[in-house]
Amino acid sequence: MAKPRKAIVTKERTVHTYSELWHASHCVLQSGIREPRGSSWQFLSSAVLTAFAFEAYLNHVGPTVFSCWPELERLPPWAKFELLCETLTVGFPSGPEKRPLQTIVKLLEFRNTMAHGRSGDVKPKPELRDTNEKLDAYLGERPLADWERLIRTEKFAQRAREDVKLTLEKLHSARHGPKEGLFTFGLGFHRATPAPS
Repeated sequence: MAKPRKAIVTKERTVHTYSELWHASHCVLQSGIREPRGSSWQFLSSAVLTAFAFEAYLNHVGPTVFSCWPELERLPPWAKFELLCETLTVGFPSGPEKRPLQTIVKLLEFRNTMAHGRSGDVKPKPELRDTNEKLDAYLGERPLADWERLIRTEKFAQRAREDVKLTLEKLHSARHGPKEGLFTFGLGFHRATPAPS
């Protein structure tokens, strides 16, 4: 039996981490919408991945705008965003009080709450309720933390994706020089050449 011929295989791939995170955010959001059981955790995952995608995009663009990006990379995401907006002259006339920036602020707060999670007590104010058939159901509802309220439905995760997309589209269009399409995956190549005998 003849020995199999050998080949030298070379592979290379550019990874746009922000695009991978963006795609993952979409996948888990859709999964939660399709399957309501346990969907809160899918919506939580989607929102966190959207926040990660936002920051990863800033880290993707930063080195193309600032040669000193390694020093700036330690800044909080909002500070990096403001710096890039100022340098690329990207404006949001409504500011952080209205969408889309209002959502970005809330998303980054949500991300920080999840990343630096702490235990605590949830004690809503006492309420005066009618003693009817609805009281028992109300007593069975557990009090929720602010972050838990955000993930009860898909609304926050969807809104986060909409507003991050709008925001990044503005930043992306202001970038100079050659650039990839927004949210595109990196390219790769491979080849095999016969090995010397």
